[in-house]
Amino acid sequence: WSPQGTHIASGSEDKTVKVWDAKTFALVSTLKSHTYHVSSCNWSPQGTHIASGSEDKTVKVWDAKTFRLVTTLESHTKAVLSCSWSPQGTHIASGSSDNTVKVWDAVTFRLVTTLESHTKAVLSCSWSPQGTHIASGSSDNTVKVWDAVTFRLVTT
Repeated sequence: WSPQGTHIASGSEDKTVKVWDAKTFALVSTLKSHTYHVSSCNWSPQGTHIASGSEDKTVKVWDAKTFRLVTTLESHTKAVLSCSWSPQGTHIASGSSDNTVKVWDAVTFRLVTTLESHTKAVLSCSWSPQGTHIASGSSDNTVKVWDAVTFRLVTT
């Protein structure tokens, strides 16, 4: 859902992100640029952008008003399974089959750090409401909590 509750974004095996009107459920736009299944998509907290993660190993950031591609974030070596905006909208975390979480600056779109400790695919990643921690869930049967300032592992 968009933060305003007016739109819904969905990722699909057809390599697209679709944006829907939340009241009428009519298709508003189809975002095309991924080259493989889209496994995750999320609105920025301000509702200005959509991030989508794909099995093509990328995270794409879209302008939520024009629905144009803003940038492609590339560093994962396997499928991106999850992506999540920080509550302030300043960072994006992405979890991957490469067993890592990558943290991106959402202004410069540069890679900030790579969080490594999982031994299998990272299926989900999420920011704490205050933006002070990142939780990552993995098929290694662990949830890890990371400090979002120092990027050190806090607990497993």
